[in-house]
Amino acid sequence: MQKEAITVETYASVAIPHLEGLVVRNKAVMERLSARLAADVEAGRSLLVFGSGHSAMFPMELYHRAGGASFVIPVFADFLLPTAGPPVVRLFERTPGAATAVLNRVEPRPGEMLWMASQSGINGAGVDLALEAKKMGLFTVAFTSVVHSSAVKSRHPSGKRLFEVCDEVIDLGGFVGDAAIRISESVSAGPLSTLGTVLMGHSIVLAAAARLERNGRSCIYTSVNTPEGESRNKELEKKAQVRDFLLR
Repeated sequence: MQKEAITVETYASVAIPHLEGLVVRNKAVMERLSARLAADVEAGRSLLVFGSGHSAMFPMELYHRAGGASFVIPVFADFLLPTAGPPVVRLFERTPGAATAVLNRVEPRPGEMLWMASQSGINGAGVDLALEAKKMGLFTVAFTSVVHSSAVKSRHPSGKRLFEVCDEVIDLGGFVGDAAIRISESVSAGPLSTLGTVLMGHSIVLAAAARLERNGRSCIYTSVNTPEGESRNKELEKKAQVRDFLLR
């Protein structure tokens, strides 16, 4: 149990050092992914981002937002979002093949990266999606907690977990079960995985997008709630809609 009293400052005191540590531990792979991403966009490829349940916040956060990049394409579906209800999401994210049609909808191109967020990395839909993506010639990246995933059994028929089947791994670290702060002998709270995936994702995208912008390739959306923001975004959308079906 947490020895000191838990206050509104407790979560930050745990989460902030954790996030700083993630950047240090994952720096080398982040740099590789950033360089690859910039080269991909220069070659006309997009970045595909997948998540189910609360991990769906990862593609939702990176997609079409102020300060975000026009080359990001989200891979999600209503039945995999928290708004579908926990029983529905649990059923589909544990079912191999359930997410493959969602990937097909974005018409992936060989060589493109598929980023996949899953704290546990054990559910059938996610593992199966990674395996199918590799058959399509995609480069797969797991944003997952290796410590959590290593401690639990895969729900995929292969027995594999996401970190074991993807080409690269961003290790979210943290704790088995995600929650970081013990509030009783049997209960912990304060999950870290969403903060980790968002920080890692934005860090990589920012470095790649900055390189592209400096090289004359516009790709960063600005806020439509500023005087010039909307006109810039419309120009980016005209190009992005070739791949991004949500803009059509």
